[in-house]
Amino acid sequence: MRYSRSRNKFSNLLENPLFAEALLIGITIFSIFTKVIYLQYTIKLKEPPFSLLNYVSVYIFLSSITIVLFAVLWFPKRYKGILLFLNIVLSLVFFSDTLYGRYYGIPLTIPILYQIGFVNDISESIFSLLKIKDIVFFIDIPVFISLIFLTRTSTIRFQRKKSTKRNVIIALAIVLSIVAFKGLGKRVDRTRHAYQRKNIAQDFGTLYFHGFDVYDFAKQKITRNRPLREKEKELIREFFGNKGNNQSKYHGISSNKNIIVIQVEAMQEFAVDLTIEGEEVTPFLNRLKENSFYFENIYHQVAGGNTSDAEFMLNNSLYPAPTGSVNYLYPTNRFISLGEILGREGYVSRAFHGYEPSFWNREAIYRNYKYDKFYSWNDFELKEIRGWAISDESFFKQSLDISLENEKFFSFLITLSSHHPYGGFDDIDLNTGKLEGTQVGNYLKSMRYVDMAIESLFKKLKDLGELNNTMVIIYGDHNGLYEDQRALVEDLLDLDGSNVDWKKTQKVPLWIFSGQNKGENIKKVGGQIDIMPTIMDLLGLENSFSFGKSLLMEEPGYCVKRDGTVILEDYFFDNSVKTLYHLESNEIVDNSLILADIEEKQKELIISDIILGKNLFNHDKLLEILE
Repeated sequence: MRYSRSRNKFSNLLENPLFAEALLIGITIFSIFTKVIYLQYTIKLKEPPFSLLNYVSVYIFLSSITIVLFAVLWFPKRYKGILLFLNIVLSLVFFSDTLYGRYYGIPLTIPILYQIGFVNDISESIFSLLKIKDIVFFIDIPVFISLIFLTRTSTIRFQRKKSTKRNVIIALAIVLSIVAFKGLGKRVDRTRHAYQRKNIAQDFGTLYFHGFDVYDFAKQKITRNRPLREKEKELIREFFGNKGNNQSKYHGISSNKNIIVIQVEAMQEFAVDLTIEGEEVTPFLNRLKENSFYFENIYHQVAGGNTSDAEFMLNNSLYPAPTGSVNYLYPTNRFISLGEILGREGYVSRAFHGYEPSFWNREAIYRNYKYDKFYSWNDFELKEIRGWAISDESFFKQSLDISLENEKFFSFLITLSSHHPYGGFDDIDLNTGKLEGTQVGNYLKSMRYVDMAIESLFKKLKDLGELNNTMVIIYGDHNGLYEDQRALVEDLLDLDGSNVDWKKTQKVPLWIFSGQNKGENIKKVGGQIDIMPTIMDLLGLENSFSFGKSLLMEEPGYCVKRDGTVILEDYFFDNSVKTLYHLESNEIVDNSLILADIEEKQKELIISDIILGKNLFNHDKLLEILE
């Protein structure tokens, strides 16, 4: 009898429209919150042990409140159907995130869905990715439908006054949630979000991650669809109209050779030929200059994308974005990449990096670079660890084994062992003297290790009889030592302490080995944007839309850095202080002709930004402008 009265009381409550609405809203918030928390742990955005006593749980809860209350406020008369629809859609999204995230370590993004269906990408592993616990995404839906049925007699026909009051309360709750989120969110170091989008989900939760992803994608679309101004079209026509070919006297000497490109983490040019306590830091690479093209005046041109910017320039010979990373800003762009061009020549193109596939959004962007496959740490045996992940030596060995499965290949290898802060090299036999134990000393040991690892790669190529049939390109991606180590570096290199001398250390080495009997040391000034055209020159190929020039051409070279700084053969224009220096003397120079030439070269940054921002390689948009 008591049970019957309790049931009747509950039934009466369900018929109360305010109670029914509050119950369904509360269940939906709790449901979404629970699913996101499970998702955070199951794809390892959060590591065990499980805990709700952390900021990310608060962010997830506030995000859940905001999206649910906003849906109810927007559709007050159909709130039951909207809440059910919202729950089902988010459940499907979170389930998809789980399958993709267990494989790639990051939730799905619109650019990934925009490119291909993710299920095709992991179809071979789909069943191994499923877990019985994943039922958490759907187990509440039958319960929710039952509650809707039980509250079918309730109504939300409020009087105008009551309806307005309800909406004000809901709107106020939304505003408070957003304000609380923003206030608490100030404690998060958002600089981490620039190089790995996954960190947004780690810090703020997957629900916010998807909201940011939608906003970011929409913003790009709106910007991209704005028509070009006539002045912008004129700049493009003028640049490409004045652009010559990239054919040097060495054009085609490496035609049809296999290609291995090695992008070395944090390698600066000053480490080459450097001796410390009577020992060479890079003995093998020093010897490699004897039968390679070696370029000693190549300046890095990376910006906010750092390593990913160097990859972008190698693959496309375009300038990186002024802020952020192309990998995140334009992952769905159409590019005329090295992989695409070589694919037309019968090469099998593969990219290798021994870290997370989501890092710098590589698993998405490499599809647009037309690599046949990208190998991440999911694809390597991680038995030998050095630094962040797989050791360079093991990485080279495994990558070469995979590359040699094809008769004609292009392999892009991005090293990792020498990543800042250069730990884990205590066993390297290099006496760094008074620098022992310092970051600079550890950096030099990391360069010695890189030297040894590259030597092992060359030895294996030679032992397998593949060395003479392979062109190997080696270059550094960006600075390894920054302002905090400036005093030690200046002492090591005997610099004069001037800002110009310091900025002149921002060079990266470049070797191109192609089986030459005699090496050539080339002093020409250039940048990383010139590496792709140089490779194509040696292969006997051409890309009319590259911004770089072959470094083997006899005309003078130059480098335009992303901040507008321009380096010529004899001059250094520091754009941060708008001052022209002579490269040799570091003295300030006033030369209007040189400054006019520099201003013309800086226009390349504007033109490259237009091509990126407007996706002009897509559907021959650029050709239409040039016609």
